[in-house]
Amino acid sequence: MKQLFKLALITFVANPVFAFSQSNKTYISVGYSSVCCGTPSDKPIMNYIKNFEKENKLKPFEIFLERGLGKEGEHAFYIGTGNLNTKLLKSFLNGLEITATSQNKQRSRKGDGYVNVDDKLTSNSTLKRIKIKPRNAISSIVAYDYKK
Repeated sequence: MKQLFKLALITFVANPVFAFSQSNKTYISVGYSSVCCGTPSDKPIMNYIKNFEKENKLKPFEIFLERGLGKEGEHAFYIGTGNLNTKLLKSFLNGLEITATSQNKQRSRKGDGYVNVDDKLTSNSTLKRIKIKPRNAISSIVAYDYKK
């Protein structure tokens, strides 16, 4: 019985599926698509996140990156909402949408893809499901350090 308990404990602690924070129950999804020649830069969105965090004196956001969503570098970011109250969440989401819209207006019509902010929040269980069963053979989801 003791060995079974130890095995269960080790499995729970070592399993990366359980690495997702329990404080973030929902995530904002920001997708990067491609038209022909790769995805747009993530700098405008990441700069917005850093500035919002600094202006509102927030703890760092928990962000996951889902890679391998296409042949041209398509990917998605999942930004944890655990440190945002309802008012800040609305403001943050609005700012992300404005930043993405601005970036999409400035894109090269012949090459750049689009930045898409999903207005529906993604649940923690959805991210766990993606981690267990990736969307395709090359996709994966990992923690992302946006402070670099």
